[in-house]
Amino acid sequence: MNRRRMLVLLGIATLGWPSVTHVSQSRAAGASDYDGRYTGMITCDALPGQTAQALKTEFYLTVANGQVEYQREVLKPTSPGRLGVTERGTGTVAPSGEVSLTGSAGGQTWSYEASYRGKFDGKSLRLSGTQLWHLPSKNVHSRPCTIAVSQTA
Repeated sequence: MNRRRMLVLLGIATLGWPSVTHVSQSRAAGASDYDGRYTGMITCDALPGQTAQALKTEFYLTVANGQVEYQREVLKPTSPGRLGVTERGTGTVAPSGEVSLTGSAGGQTWSYEASYRGKFDGKSLRLSGTQLWHLPSKNVHSRPCTIAVSQTA
């Protein structure tokens, strides 16, 4: 074997040659097409007898390896000020781009559970769902919401 051929073979052995198994494992464990940070708005109907107007506030979402985390601030019911409470939730993204989220928030006298569903359209995501509110001396109230986010740079 000549010296040049020996050096090439040694170089391949030293650096390693990716096997088919290695490539498929790294793709399965790696980032999905949807991974990243997203920002946008959540809009919800007014809560009868509780809020002065419909809700419209910022919504933040992060996707990593098919897992989703989100958060948004809960606003005061009679003014646009911050309440100091954050709605937080988690969910999943299917390979098809289908997203399912669940979350919640609560204060001293109230709480709600939220569920939202939607599908990615490129780098944008639109979701719809409901918040089930538990308020003092009232029946559970279902509040419809929509969310639109797009990937940030």
